[in-house]
Amino acid sequence: MKMKNVLRLAAGGLASWLCASPALAAGWTLTDLGTLGGINSEASGLNDAGQVVGYAEGADGTPYPVLWTNGVATPLSTRPGRAIALSPNGVAAGNVISATSSKVDATLLTGGNAYDLGTFGGSFSLVAAVNDSGQAGGYARTPDEKDHAFLATASGMADLGTFGGLYSYVYGLNRAGLAVGSAYDASGVARCFQSSGRGLVDLGTLGGRFCNAFAVDDAGQITGGAATSAGISHAFVFDGRGMVDLGTLGGASSVGYAINRLGQVTGSARTASNQLHAFFHDGTRMVDLGTLGGTSSVGRGINGAGQVIGYSTLANSSTNQPFFYANGVMVNLNTLVPGLSGIDVGSLRLNESGQIAGTGMIGGKRRAFLLTPTP
Repeated sequence: MKMKNVLRLAAGGLASWLCASPALAAGWTLTDLGTLGGINSEASGLNDAGQVVGYAEGADGTPYPVLWTNGVATPLSTRPGRAIALSPNGVAAGNVISATSSKVDATLLTGGNAYDLGTFGGSFSLVAAVNDSGQAGGYARTPDEKDHAFLATASGMADLGTFGGLYSYVYGLNRAGLAVGSAYDASGVARCFQSSGRGLVDLGTLGGRFCNAFAVDDAGQITGGAATSAGISHAFVFDGRGMVDLGTLGGASSVGYAINRLGQVTGSARTASNQLHAFFHDGTRMVDLGTLGGTSSVGRGINGAGQVIGYSTLANSSTNQPFFYANGVMVNLNTLVPGLSGIDVGSLRLNESGQIAGTGMIGGKRRAFLLTPTP
């Protein structure tokens, strides 16, 4: 079942900025992605073809990993679980109940098959990313229940190890199979890494001790947060120049969470008044995206048009609301389209066409949705 509701934003100043720029939509089509006969569904990933992955409940309430194409749900496994990540060509990966036990295993979901990637001898494994080649990245438990980063294909899982510490995690993976994340050293400090499956390469820092890498683009440019000599996190881009400090919005700290194909970054940074604000960095300067009226905001996704998704507080509220930012204007997604509210701010995904996937309340039910801009 799916519902479409096209909203023409024709009121007041909002219509003015939407219609003034071809980069922004004059309206939005809301698609309720539905279920597999149950009540609820949730979205976790979105690609540039508009395909969405997540989970959908069957008639008995059991959640199954699902791929939605043109609003139609296709179950990816007969075992309960959730699809987490989706590649540009539609290869999915997720966390699915093991065929041999009740534990959750990272699972490659492609070609009509569900390949259980297993663990490193511990209790579970979890996926973070997947690419068109069927490589998946995430982390898995060892026999002593420590988390180790992995790269895997349907034929097996490689332990990427650590920098002498107990833990490591993959957070991002590009088309070429370059994984990025964080690994701990023997003193318990996190360090950024990149890896193509043969151990870890330390990216260094901005003069301090710690570093976390959260995203990588297909050109191999990486962003995250690294310590300065003062021991405070600054957002960075790591590329052929090495690690470049992106600075702050006048305050002490910042961190990059997402990077687009142009090497532009979004994340959060402290202002001179010590508020945490979402930013857009165009490669030259950091721009304050503001808030939805409150004191804080965080950018979590960015596309090649410089559009940003994230979350922000409202005036006199500490509750985060989901936002979409384009051409100098931030709007609250919970008030953008009639019939959609209660959006889970952590579920939002943005693609190159400006489509937004997520999980929200539609008709009193928790549903995966897709918002498509209409010119």
